Amino acid sequence: MSTRGLGILAVALVALATGFVLADQVRTQLLTPSNQLARYQALVRSVQDLETTNADQRRQIADLRNQIDSLESDAAGRSATTQSLRNQVADLRAHAGLVAVHGPGVEVVLRNGSPGPGSGGQTGYLVNFQDVQDVVNLLFTQGAEAIAVNGRRITPLTAFSGSEGQIVIDQGPPLTSPLKIDAIGDRNRMAAALNDDSALPGLRARQVQFQLHLTFEGLADISLPAYDSSLQIPHVAAA
Repeated sequence: MSTRGLGILAVALVALATGFVLADQVRTQLLTPSNQLARYQALVRSVQDLETTNADQRRQIADLRNQIDSLESDAAGRSATTQSLRNQVADLRAHAGLVAVHGPGVEVVLRNGSPGPGSGGQTGYLVNFQDVQDVVNLLFTQGAEAIAVNGRRITPLTAFSGSEGQIVIDQGPPLTSPLKIDAIGDRNRMAAALNDDSALPGLRARQVQFQLHLTFEGLADISLPAYDSSLQIPHVAAA
């Protein structure tokens, strides 16, 4: 082969080799964007899956919060109802005289009447249970919240009885003059009623006729005991 022929062959071989290199580079360049697209699409799917998962978890958290709010609301409602019932029971116990109480009010004292002139030293008018009952009823109508007579608590079911200057409250021991009636409540209102000449007309008449003594004063704080539910009668002994 001539030198020219060898040169042509050499050029052809170089061109062929260059073609293979260029073809491989082109093939590489064509595959790389495809791989990048696939990786990008996979990454997008991962992000989308993660967002979906997060959204589901956020919904679950929101549902749990709603459930917690509902349970707390129910618990608060039950607590408020329970407290309301407790307050009602406390009010009923106080109204029934089953708890000791204290507060501002008035103290009324009833004393036997003085013997009249020419009585020869005979005993004057004796305070009776009706006098005490009239004063107690007046105080209750004027808003007294609690009353005790000589330290014995009065309740809505209290019964008064007695004779010859002795006052019996429920089944308690007989009480005699002086009788101290303590009432807790609006002392101004109760004092105004006690000062009213038209109130307690029967007792007012006995004040004039028999010198029955009725005095009262307002006090800043009065303590009253609870009702003695045992109703023991200390002065009665077993036979």
